[in-house]
Amino acid sequence: MKKLTPAEKAQVDYVMQYAEGRHMLEKVATKINTRLCYAKGVKFLCDFLQKTPTAIVQEYQGDVKANSYEAYDKWERIYDDFATYLAKEKNFGSASVAVYHSGAKNLINTNVPRSVRLAAKAPSKVSRTIAGVTFADLKQIFNIADVRERAIIAFLKDSGMSKADVLPLNLEILENFDRGDEFIRLSVFREKEGVEYETFIGPNAVEALKAYFALRRSRGENLTPKSPLFAVVRKPFIRMEDTTVSTLFTRLTQKSGKIVTTHRLRKFFETYMALTVRHPIILKYWMGHRIGKSRDIEARYIIPPTPEQLKLYQESYRNIDLTGGTLEERAKQAAKEQFEKMLTPEQKEVIAKSGLKLMRKKGSEPKDAEKCEDGHCENFEQISEAELLQHLRDGWTIVKELSSGEVIVRRA
Repeated sequence: MKKLTPAEKAQVDYVMQYAEGRHMLEKVATKINTRLCYAKGVKFLCDFLQKTPTAIVQEYQGDVKANSYEAYDKWERIYDDFATYLAKEKNFGSASVAVYHSGAKNLINTNVPRSVRLAAKAPSKVSRTIAGVTFADLKQIFNIADVRERAIIAFLKDSGMSKADVLPLNLEILENFDRGDEFIRLSVFREKEGVEYETFIGPNAVEALKAYFALRRSRGENLTPKSPLFAVVRKPFIRMEDTTVSTLFTRLTQKSGKIVTTHRLRKFFETYMALTVRHPIILKYWMGHRIGKSRDIEARYIIPPTPEQLKLYQESYRNIDLTGGTLEERAKQAAKEQFEKMLTPEQKEVIAKSGLKLMRKKGSEPKDAEKCEDGHCENFEQISEAELLQHLRDGWTIVKELSSGEVIVRRA
């Protein structure tokens, strides 16, 4: 018979101290190895949700009693995200994820009637990345959200912070908020990683928070620096809890038909800011990730001073700004600006004299050189923009720009 190590015994003992955990292990985990695996699954779920086994079961029971259909959807999403957490944060393979997922699910199903058991399936394959919400979907969700929901979405989206780090914050985190700045620095401590770091919020979050704070004042709340950043809607206006935020996002998902979670908003920040923030250390720092074992030294010598970080954040903000154009339009504009920065004064002069527009034209221009100049094309070539400068230096002239981004040129 396998003998448990002190660490393994501590995991089993943690689950056994709760009536719900003890009932689960005694009912479905008679063998010592199964008991250990299921206890680990429950402990990992408790860490993931930051709740005790008793609190998890009670929350599920309450959700089912309020609305069983919404409860099943909510908890299936929770367990999907839990599987991703096991793969990404705990670095488990698919087989281990399936076992721990099963143990965590049994915590609920052995403590509720058979008729309301959770049907979340353990995944056969698990991605180590959390899927981010798309730009178009988030814009749609943001437009149908109410004042409080918009404030939460915008803050999470702009800062890249996790829900666990945001909910304990007070209003004092917003430096110079009343001064009217569009961009605000946040000095944050990430409990999970045990690191201090900086991040920022931009115009979307600032405007959403202004409306949210005005709403709270209109309901009789006296806002002070020690007031919670996000609070419940009724007196005594206590700090918003994790379950409240989860319920809000569940409702938004149902209203919009688009899956949105706090995890996906964090992934959105990471994905779209990376389009411009090329240095991975800076992006990791903004998200509160550990930067190697010597993270204090690296943070001191690699991370730029706050004013330089703010400038980089401001330049990159268009990638996550929900009030602007489409992501495709922004990407084209960013590519244009990047191309212009790479040109020498001589190259800019050549392009200016040629009359070439850096942005591609719209329309239905001919797709090949044979359609130019009445079919006489011996001295014509269809080339890419990258080849254009050299052709211009060699004496070629521009005949036509194509919608594909290529250019038809003629030998002088």
